[in-house]
Amino acid sequence: MHPVLDLDAELAAGREEGLREVKAETAGAASAPALDLSAIALRKINPKTLGLLRRAIKEMDGGPAGAAKAARLCLNALSLNPDLPIANQAMALALERLGRLSKALEFYERAWRLEPNNPDIYSNLAMAAWKLNMLDGAEKFLRLQLQLKPNCPNGVINLAGVLRDKGQYEASVELLRAAIYAAPETTELWNALGTTLMDWGQPDQSLTFFAEALRLKPGFARAHHNMAYALELNGDPHAALPHFEAALENPASEQDRVVSSHGYSHTLLAAGRISKGWEWYEWRRNMHYRHATNFLIPGRSWNGTDTSELDAKTLVVMGEQGLGDEVLFANVLPDVIEAAGPDGEVRIACEKRLIPLFQRSFPTAKVARHYTIEREARQHRSAPDLVREGDHDYWAPVGSLMRAFRPNAQSFPDRAAFLTADDARVEAFREQLAAMGPSLKVGLLWKSLKMDATRSKHFAAFDLWAPVLKTPGVTFVNLQ
Repeated sequence: MHPVLDLDAELAAGREEGLREVKAETAGAASAPALDLSAIALRKINPKTLGLLRRAIKEMDGGPAGAAKAARLCLNALSLNPDLPIANQAMALALERLGRLSKALEFYERAWRLEPNNPDIYSNLAMAAWKLNMLDGAEKFLRLQLQLKPNCPNGVINLAGVLRDKGQYEASVELLRAAIYAAPETTELWNALGTTLMDWGQPDQSLTFFAEALRLKPGFARAHHNMAYALELNGDPHAALPHFEAALENPASEQDRVVSSHGYSHTLLAAGRISKGWEWYEWRRNMHYRHATNFLIPGRSWNGTDTSELDAKTLVVMGEQGLGDEVLFANVLPDVIEAAGPDGEVRIACEKRLIPLFQRSFPTAKVARHYTIEREARQHRSAPDLVREGDHDYWAPVGSLMRAFRPNAQSFPDRAAFLTADDARVEAFREQLAAMGPSLKVGLLWKSLKMDATRSKHFAAFDLWAPVLKTPGVTFVNLQ
């Protein structure tokens, strides 16, 4: 039975936000294989079907508008040849480009049932499973692809990427090492091996492999991106900047452009180029970036540089990213409240655990929690207790305010504190710490609550803390 498709409804629904962007941080994945019409061109099929599919493939990479055109062309092709495997595969690919992965999977499955020995369909299914964070399923599909098409570089690279995301670094390295011995001139294999080593917490070693990828293909944008990322992890942001700039000259896709732009912003900030860094930091809000939050706030978003625009205005400030980020960015809130002035109003949407702290610290602001739902790994955030249609002038994610209020190092004020602690709790903690003796007290927090194979490279293993914990004259307090 053919999948039922109401294309107008799918287009109206927009992207199913939250699909995992495969290895977006390091641009380490290969793409799915391009559709090849040469085989069916020799078969006796309706010439109109072939023409429709050719046009669809040309439109496929033209962004959302191109993918929508491609989907309509594929739908017409399917009406003429509903059991043509590549027509179903093309429809699935167009729907995936539109962000309608749930429906795309139905057409991929139909293409597979019609042509179970086509390795490219297994690759398509694997990439879809990877985006849904179904890593075991993605691994199985990729192994089936490689059984049908041994030594396929894309298959090897993607399988290595899935193994890497599962934390199976040694298996990923060995798979890529064997592939490089067999095809040492394949640039993408060197890049993928560097990516695995970088995620394994070995950015210094990864540089050798990115350098070899760039020797083989000097303009390879993904290798430039990865070289920049590794250099920054090694503590050399100034050396990383030219590589990010080279990566942005000719990115392989819009997703790669967004990922490199976001990475470039962090490196600019680390290199002390603060004003430009905040400008590029706005790329974090692009929905091609897999960590971007979809803010469900009506009205105009403000990310200007003229703070006088906020005078006597009502501004809703949305907390973003993690708890620590909300605290970090809160350093700008006193300045925002001052800019709004006595005739304006600042409303702060924050994580619910921060409400008492923020209410004490910013008594003239209205503070309430934000609400976040996660749909297919994308965060959608709202603030219904603070926002009603038309009752505010602007809203802004708190990080976007840094561009106006913290354009350089000198704009960070010399304050003793920007948050106000609870006096009773301070006294209670003081008594508790005093009971531990006269030594220096040091609080220790050694990892995030959000840990996976990708994030682990940013955190030292606990056994590496042993020499620190033996520091004489210090009492360590577990804050984990």
